[in-house]
Amino acid sequence: MIIGTAGHIDHGKSALVEALTGTRMDPLAEERRRGITLDLHFAALRLADGARVGVVDVPGHEDLVRTMVAGAAGIDLLLLVIAADEGIMPQTREHLLVAESLGIPVGIPVVTKADLVDQDWLRLIEAEVAEWLSPSPIRFSAPLATSVRDPASIGGLAVLIGETLPATPRGVAGDLARMPIDRVFSLPGAGTVVTGTQWSGRFSVGESVTILPAGVEGRIRSLESHGAPVQTTGPGQRVAVALAQVGREGLARGESLVSRGDPWRVTRTLDAWISLHPAARGPLLHQARVRVHHGSEEALARVRGPQTLAPGESGFVRLLLERPLVARGLDRLVLRSYSPATVLGGGWVLDPLPPGGRPQWIEALRAESAADRLVGLLSRRPEGIPEAEIPLLLGVPPLLVARLTDSRMVAHAGHMLLVDRITAAREQGFELLTRYHHDHPAESGLPLELLRQALGGHGPSGQAALRELLQDGRVVSAGARVRLTEFHAQASADAGLVQRVIRRVVDAGLQPPTVSELAATFPGEDVAAALRVAAGTGEVVAVERDRYYSRTALDGLRLALHRLAQREPITPAGLREVTGASRKYLIPLLEWADASGLTLRRGDQRLAGPRLLDPLPPEGASG
Repeated sequence: MIIGTAGHIDHGKSALVEALTGTRMDPLAEERRRGITLDLHFAALRLADGARVGVVDVPGHEDLVRTMVAGAAGIDLLLLVIAADEGIMPQTREHLLVAESLGIPVGIPVVTKADLVDQDWLRLIEAEVAEWLSPSPIRFSAPLATSVRDPASIGGLAVLIGETLPATPRGVAGDLARMPIDRVFSLPGAGTVVTGTQWSGRFSVGESVTILPAGVEGRIRSLESHGAPVQTTGPGQRVAVALAQVGREGLARGESLVSRGDPWRVTRTLDAWISLHPAARGPLLHQARVRVHHGSEEALARVRGPQTLAPGESGFVRLLLERPLVARGLDRLVLRSYSPATVLGGGWVLDPLPPGGRPQWIEALRAESAADRLVGLLSRRPEGIPEAEIPLLLGVPPLLVARLTDSRMVAHAGHMLLVDRITAAREQGFELLTRYHHDHPAESGLPLELLRQALGGHGPSGQAALRELLQDGRVVSAGARVRLTEFHAQASADAGLVQRVIRRVVDAGLQPPTVSELAATFPGEDVAAALRVAAGTGEVVAVERDRYYSRTALDGLRLALHRLAQREPITPAGLREVTGASRKYLIPLLEWADASGLTLRRGDQRLAGPRLLDPLPPEGASG
């Protein structure tokens, strides 16, 4: 766990930490000369029960609030430091706003320099502090008077810290691993070292990791926590990570260390719920430029929102970041104005990877229930969410995802989908079949591929809707066609002619005649009607407007495409070599294969598509 200090400049934060831990907190020469903390410093505190916790000392100077935010982002317990001889000062107030925005749960108001004032004044300061903090969402204890010259008061503070720290550490086993980086340096024999407060998951020596957004990959050479070597680190620990195969160049505060196997993604857009502090200097306007503090990162952003937020109000906001970062659902944010840089408010991430286009502001996105929030996220995504990304979007460990699913959701093809959306698409399919039968009474059914495209194509949502439709007893699949169970096509061609036409198309293989050429072969016969009947049975398929291919020939084409894709990208020349068909026939066939999902076109070449190995539905099967 992490204990953090906050408070006005020269109110004794560093001296307090040194008295608690025995670690000098002004190692930099410039800091010793100026008497202020310029950067984050850390020390280890051993509690009465033997547990070791980290203590972070953050700057109090008004120009260094950005650094303070980086330190406060991982704090479990806040020591709000107020000097007895000065009381509550401007930076005390601003630091409290930051701490509240970051959702720090508990705090201790520490009145320092108690030896510099008389008892009456001390009691007055304590009462003022208690009254000021009473409306805060942070659960503060009663103010505690201390002096670094009084070891008993420092010991009493250490006891109170042990009693006040949350009983449950942050994070859950099996979670995605992430550590915002607040320092980068090099050490002889260790190489590049990054430090930070681990937010989630586990890191182990020898593990492959990635630094994002930089995209630098490496391996953990060694780990330290509170100055001691360890093999594994977990949430809430101060960690120093020595990295193998990683240079220092290009790395800086604001990057995130993540496990290479976890589904972390970089984003430039955040949808968030923001609360403006009543003390904010003005409203949060649409298109306003703001400073977004997230972990150890500060990024400029433009605000998009459904409405202007006045001081004291809360609402949905889209933040368009000017530089990328790594975020997760429920991550805390602090917003500061662009100039002058003052704290506006804060909130949390609702959707770290929002879909493009006009935002859909759905109340379920900020529901207390993770299952309800998942429904809100799915409502924004017609094609569903890859199951591996759900822990990232929701901010919950992967092991908990299975417990969230309920009757409102269904898994298909590695994606989570909304049942209501699938049901609506299925009913749309019934309506489409009904209309098609009315308009084409002589055809035995709607081409399967046309139905697939109408339901959403080859994506997860379209596949799930088609599966639901084909498994419904009201629908029958017949070869490459689909019809309603009660529908029967009206005979419109001589059965003998139909068989002769089919035989002619089958014999021609992958180089069949056109409709007009077939008509010349059977003068005086309604060849077009015969072909429609044959297409209705699935024995022939209209690949071009005026040319039908036999199902047997197309099955052979699919096998040829599969063999070719195993060796090399599919090209017209390569397919001609395999099939012997001329380019006049192959180009329309390849375009049909693209539309059918058998192939995926990439320039002049094609790759194997999702349906290349799909089994053909047996004739008359209902799914």
